[in-house]
Amino acid sequence: MLGMVHSLNVSVATSLLLFEAARQRAEAGMYRESRLSPEEFERRLFEWAYPTLARSRREEGRTYPALGPDGEILAD
Repeated sequence: MLGMVHSLNVSVATSLLLFEAARQRAEAGMYRESRLSPEEFERRLFEWAYPTLARSRREEGRTYPALGPDGEILAD
């Protein structure tokens, strides 16, 4: 077999493994509630969504603004 076929096989196998891992975790109840505190969740979400702004806020010693339900920055 030539071309991207080998890559496709690897990607399909990987997706099956990840699906099964997620299924087993869901069955074990690992997704019923967050393992992060609400404050930690908000901090990580802001740093993921706005990495440049998060870095500048950290360097200035300023807190992160609140995020709205769609991830928008609320009034600072």
